[in-house]
Amino acid sequence: MRVLDHQSFARKARRRLAAGAAFLAVAVGTGVLSAAPAVAVAPPAAAIATVAKAAVAKAAVPTTANPLPSVDPIGNPASISVLVNKSRPLNPASYAPNDLINARGSGQYMRAEAAAWLNGLFQGAADAGTGGLSIVSGYRSYAQQQQVYSYYVSIYGQAYADTISARPGYSEHQTGLAMDIGNAAGNCGLSTCFGDTAAGKWVAANAHKYGFIVRYPNGYTGTTGYSYEPWHLRYVGVALATDMNRRGFPTLEHYFAGNTAAAASIKSGADLVAADSSGRLLRYPATAVGSYAGAVQIGSGWTGLKQAFVVDWDIDGVYDILAQWNNGVLGVYRGLPGGGFAGQVVVGNGGWDRMTITVGKWTHAHGRPGVVGYFPDGVLRYYPNTFGGALSSPQIIGKGWNGMELTIADWEGDGANDILARTASGALINYRGDGWAGFYGPATTVGTGWQYMRVLAPNFGLTGAGTRGITAQTADGNLYNYGLGRGQWTTYSQVGSGWNGLKLFK
Repeated sequence: MRVLDHQSFARKARRRLAAGAAFLAVAVGTGVLSAAPAVAVAPPAAAIATVAKAAVAKAAVPTTANPLPSVDPIGNPASISVLVNKSRPLNPASYAPNDLINARGSGQYMRAEAAAWLNGLFQGAADAGTGGLSIVSGYRSYAQQQQVYSYYVSIYGQAYADTISARPGYSEHQTGLAMDIGNAAGNCGLSTCFGDTAAGKWVAANAHKYGFIVRYPNGYTGTTGYSYEPWHLRYVGVALATDMNRRGFPTLEHYFAGNTAAAASIKSGADLVAADSSGRLLRYPATAVGSYAGAVQIGSGWTGLKQAFVVDWDIDGVYDILAQWNNGVLGVYRGLPGGGFAGQVVVGNGGWDRMTITVGKWTHAHGRPGVVGYFPDGVLRYYPNTFGGALSSPQIIGKGWNGMELTIADWEGDGANDILARTASGALINYRGDGWAGFYGPATTVGTGWQYMRVLAPNFGLTGAGTRGITAQTADGNLYNYGLGRGQWTTYSQVGSGWNGLKLFK
């Protein structure tokens, strides 16, 4: 009996997959789809927001100081962030999007937002001299996916078919957010060799800029359940795709691995925490659609604060509180996985009431967030949090910082945190960090009129998975969210009022 070697089998399998793609194109192209606009909607243009006379200049992406390592998966089939895999079917299984359009006139359909950004991706690949991209297969209904899956089972058997094709109701193509692509010249169609072509390499490196990810990357079959498919792109939105890229998440399964803080008192990087005048500690849960729900009391006795910070001090995936007290003590209250906080651990003693500080990861050399701040002398110091307890000896990183309010954020979106400094006159200035406890390049003014803001608190996920922004508390008690996208401010909205008398934690 002749035994077919693995490589020969793989080559034949890919040729059959390519033939299957032609079958898919015909099946889908002749299917009955709801009417869709002939022209895709253009990607959203950047908006520059103005509130309380705060004129915001274009800049890039601040992130939260310490976003949780992963979050709960999204099950809404209409969400661009929905997680669909072998263990998470669409609900309902017969779901069909209502905004499908003909992607690039190809006869393959995609949801309007995804198709618009696909146009940009194709143009970017062409401009980069890759030889261009082509569309192979887009939206498939439940019935069409049933045909496809049965076709593969008939050729390969169910076990192998399950590694290359989704069962009906479990397919990303059914969301209208997935597209199989190839080289414009037609070579390496639905083959792993696409990943080695100029176009395939460019797509892997740049897809996130257009809101796409390579959904089934090489080496993660055990996680995704599917073989390596460099041609299968999934639209998740620019914010989430960029966040995955910057933080090194290879798959959606890693990103949505579950919220380790689900039972903790502070559950999300988007939740807002504040103390009222009576010392009650309050959490305002984020709704994931750009607003906050009603307050939940999570503590008491929080009077006497100068400022406080929500931070994962010991990087265990549960948010803690770093408290800067008016008596000069700096203390951390570790969040407990089941809710509540451990007693205070003093990490700095004496004189901290005289300091203006911000908290975050200031150098790649240290995995834990540290403290950056200055005394009235204006000398900026970095205090490493080396062991998740007391702070280590400081190092001087700048002078002349007198009178500035500080916020650590990755303004440049390059993975190295920067410092946003607000001057007494209301200028908002970005001091770019080099990732190694120093600064890089000249300071840049990114806004004016910010003297009307009392507190700037970075948020993570307030308007959806992967989104970032700044929640600003004004002197008259209003809250505004300034959404941030790569290279610019994006959305802006009022998210609260009546916050007078509440001390907002950063």
